[in-house]
This record gives sequence, C-alpha cells and structure tokens, in this order.
Amino acid sequence: MAVPAYAAETDSQLTSQSTLSEQDITELKQKLIQLNQQIKLQQQTINQMAQQVLKQEALNRQSSPENVASSTQQTTQPTTQQPVERPQVQSTQQAAIASDTTKRKKAPDRARSTDDVLQEAHNVFSRKFTVEPSFTYSYYSRKDLILRGFLALDAIFLGNLNLDRIRTNTTRLDLTTRYTLNENWQFELGLPYLYRWTQYDSVGEGNSSQRYETAKISGGQIGDVSGAVYYRINTESVDWPDWVWNFRVRAPTGKNPFGIPLETSATGNLTYPTEMATGSGVWGVSTGFSLAKTFDPAIVFFNLNYGASFKESFDDLSGSSGLSPGEIDLGNYLDYSVGLAFAVSERMSLSMSFNQRFYSKTKQRPEGGEWEKIPRTDTNTASLGIGATLALSPNLSMVTSIGAGLTEDSPDYQISLRFPYRF
Repeated sequence: MAVPAYAAETDSQLTSQSTLSEQDITELKQKLIQLNQQIKLQQQTINQMAQQVLKQEALNRQSSPENVASSTQQTTQPTTQQPVERPQVQSTQQAAIASDTTKRKKAPDRARSTDDVLQEAHNVFSRKFTVEPSFTYSYYSRKDLILRGFLALDAIFLGNLNLDRIRTNTTRLDLTTRYTLNENWQFELGLPYLYRWTQYDSVGEGNSSQRYETAKISGGQIGDVSGAVYYRINTESVDWPDWVWNFRVRAPTGKNPFGIPLETSATGNLTYPTEMATGSGVWGVSTGFSLAKTFDPAIVFFNLNYGASFKESFDDLSGSSGLSPGEIDLGNYLDYSVGLAFAVSERMSLSMSFNQRFYSKTKQRPEGGEWEKIPRTDTNTASLGIGATLALSPNLSMVTSIGAGLTEDSPDYQISLRFPYRF
C-alpha cells in the first residue's frame, strides 16, 4: 500500500520549519484525523479479505473428502460401508454396557478387617481356602433354691431348705476349614475339642447354713463334628444385600449325656454325674440364611436359622442304678442374630452383635411307654457381644470377641479368640 503524498509533504515541512503557528497545528490535526480514518478502512478491508480466504479453505477441505469418498464408493462400495458402520455399532454396545453397569453398580469394596468379621457372621466368597483355629472360654453359673417340705398355716415352712449352685468352666478348641468352589458355593468342616470343669455345691442341708457339700468333675473329649454348605443367592449391589443360604449337619461324635452314672454324697444331699458330656448324642440338621449390606465404612448383617434333632434310642436314659432304656427327642430351636461391623482402618475393625436362641422342650419315651416332656428344658439364651479384628499379616488375622449373657440360661460371659489364615 502507498503512503499518501500529503503525508510525505508534511514530514518535509516539519523538518524544514522548527516552529509552527496555530493555523499549521490545526491543519496537522485534521490530517491526523484523516490518516486515522484511512487506517481503519484499510484494517476492515484486511479483515474481510482474511475471512474470505478462511471460508474458501474450508470449502476446499469439505469438497476434497467427498470427491475421494464418491470415487471410492463407485469402485469398492461394500468395503467402505463396513468401517463406517462398525464404530457406530461398537459405540452403541459400549453405551449399553455402561448404562447397564451403572444400573447394577457394585457396592463399595470392603476393608480386609471387615471381611474377617463378616466371615464369622456371614460368608466371604473371595477366599479360596481358609484354615481357622479358635479358642473359646465360657463361664456359666446358676443357683437354685430347693424346698423339700410343705407350708403349715400358709406361713410356716416345714422340711428341708437347700441352695444348690452349679459353676461350669468350658474351654473349646475348634479347627474350621473352608473351601470356596466358586463365587456362589462354599463348603465348611468344623472339628471341636471340649474341656469342662464343673463344681456342684449344696448349702442348707437339714435347715443349717453350716452344712456345705461340694463335688468337682472335669474332663475333655472331642465334640460333635459338623459340616456345612453355603450358597450365595444374590451378590450385594447398591440396592440389594448379599444373601447367602446355608445348610449344616451335626454328627454325634462327642460324649453323649445319657446313661452317665450318677453319684450321691454320704448325706444324700448332693447328686452329681461322674463324667462330663461333650456332645448331644443325636444327629442334627439346621438351615437358614444370612444377609449383609455395606454402608461404607460400616456393614450390617442379619442371620436366621432353624435347627432340628433326630430321635435316637439309648440303653439308659436316667443314669441311675439299673438300665432305663428309651428314646429321646432333644427338640428344635430357632435362632437369629443381628450385628454391625465398622472398619476403623484397612487392618482394624470393630463389631457389635446380639444373638438369641429359643429351644423347645426335650421329650423322652421310656421303653413301652408314651412320650413325655421334660420340665425346664425349654430354654431361652441371649447374649450381647462386642469384638475387634486386627490383620496381623497379608494372610493371617486375629478376631476377638467378648459376650455377656442376658438370660439365666446363657453363659455369664464368653471370650473368643480366632486366627483365620487364608491361602
């Protein structure tokens, strides 16, 4: 672009004249205004030309692929259509999978410590093989006031007044193995060993508080072996809990309580067994289900089970002198438990649970007789427990729990220590 001629003249005039009059300054201002307007017009022209160039380039780019595509379609039309359609199909499938995954979004991952707690109350199917040795100690104490006599004039008691007390210390060692076949099936085998130490006390023989008799019995033996199978009905998701069905069989491998000889003290005030029982003596089965739901970082679980015992015949039921053959039916039971596990960290968690079990009455039928119910055999046990879990190593954990009995049929307290090792 050429510079206007009057601009060059102005420069020469400025150099030749050192001073300017007011009229000259006014003329210079007008020339500056004219130059500024011309520069604006030139900038607008440049912008318009640049826009035209960009539009033309865009049109050239759009027209060139269409020409190539049209020429290619005329020669190989089936081949060019497939690559265009495949990305659309793949993108549609990916969108469908993504939407389905969102609908069936999995629950939050559990911490290692909460899995250890949940294995005791529910089930964990992520462990192929687990070996769990455990130690459990429980203490049971019960007092009974026994009146042998009658009331005279509705106020005076005539007869013997005895206060009997039973204190039992039970130590139980269990070796439990679990094998997970796949994400839905798991098998379990439990081998227990029990050692019991019991003291029988009787106070008040002959209406005297000074007469006190004691008998101590102890012994240990293998308990009733049990096997169980677990099936996962539903895997936990955002909307649904983890739902597992179980079926358990108990074999009478322990020492049964029937036919154990009884011994009586010299005064006849105290009668006690000479051996300790470590099993039920009959086959038993149970079934039920358990639910677990994760509310990160806590887990809520619920169990419900029903158990039944098979009838069994024995050569002696009473344990008194002579044989008293007959048939025994231990009855059925219904239990449930509810609890909460809270992950403090990846390696440590706390738990709290409540357990209750209802037993029906035991029935016996002497040989040649009729079935009769045994009094005070329908019991109600309940306990409240708290515990903690600590991961000792990548494969070994320690699970502790302390339970307090809430009814007279329950142990006063119970301490449990478990060491699950997963392979």
